[in-house]
Amino acid sequence: MQSMKHREGFAIPAAILVIALLTASVAAGFAMVSVERRAVEDQSSQLSAFALAQQGLETYMIKRDSLGLVTTPPGARDSTRITYSNGYAEVIAVRMVATTNSVGGLYAVRSKGVVTRGSVAGTPQAVRTVAQLAKWRPAALQVKAGWASLSGLNKAGVAGNLTGIDACGDSATVAGVAVNAADGFSGSSAPITGSPPVDSIQPSDIDIDWENISSGAAFNATITIPPGSWPSFTDPNYYPVIHVKNGTSGNFSLPTGGRGTLIVQGGFTINGNIGWDGVILVGGKMTSNGGSTMNGAVLSGLNMLLSIPVDPAEADANGTKDYFYNSCSVAKAMATLGSFAPLSNTWVDSWVKY
Repeated sequence: MQSMKHREGFAIPAAILVIALLTASVAAGFAMVSVERRAVEDQSSQLSAFALAQQGLETYMIKRDSLGLVTTPPGARDSTRITYSNGYAEVIAVRMVATTNSVGGLYAVRSKGVVTRGSVAGTPQAVRTVAQLAKWRPAALQVKAGWASLSGLNKAGVAGNLTGIDACGDSATVAGVAVNAADGFSGSSAPITGSPPVDSIQPSDIDIDWENISSGAAFNATITIPPGSWPSFTDPNYYPVIHVKNGTSGNFSLPTGGRGTLIVQGGFTINGNIGWDGVILVGGKMTSNGGSTMNGAVLSGLNMLLSIPVDPAEADANGTKDYFYNSCSVAKAMATLGSFAPLSNTWVDSWVKY
């Protein structure tokens, strides 16, 4: 019988081989899990970056002023960073077509979302960019007349001009003067021109949110008086929104001529040879003395929209005054109160970047 004393063993090599195979299998499994996790995390980061980019784009479009961007219309380049809990969005708006008298500017608005939290350690930040073409749309103002007074109007003498013929030549002719039928128009009707020269309106004909406009809730004023002070108008392109908080019984006198949108809660007086280029909205009685010149549109007695009596009721047009309806001046003033309007079929998405 053959002796087994010198036979080679195989148990230990077999065990080592099994252990090696198991180790390789476990390592491969961990590698597959790691790759799978990385792929899932990458996909999640892509979606998070996209959400940040889109959220930043929409926030900029809708709430631009809340981000501290108060220059209106926006300039040649507008930029901001919006921070979120898991990252941020860098938004840049580049002007492609400038705003003109009656046409809003065209902007390319780009938002880059960057994820800074929730990613696998050691991996680059996920980045995604979306873009949208948008038009700067000036706020709409319903112009019924060159001077519309819900509390009536008294015109002294035949000097001066009150006309609803568009001095810009861009829009249809409106009434020269429009007054509430209850208070009406008194004095000389010459020279008042328009279609018709003197028209009748009711509070329901004026479609503006005077409650929120007069309180300042509907917009961000460039200057609020008080506590602000009257600005300098040395820059011919400066069209601010000036909000005068003088209550429903106070009276504010125009310090100097100017331009833009002037919103006065209570009474308002213009004295001397000064005027305004743009829009004037007056809650109480408006009095125009001397040789004042107005280019744009005037609405007075607006507190009647809130059932607040205007006392004394009738607005006064005294002296040699010229009130010209000018749609271009109105558009320039309203552009400051405008907002972005996205253009349809212009949204684009880019490839994810790492």
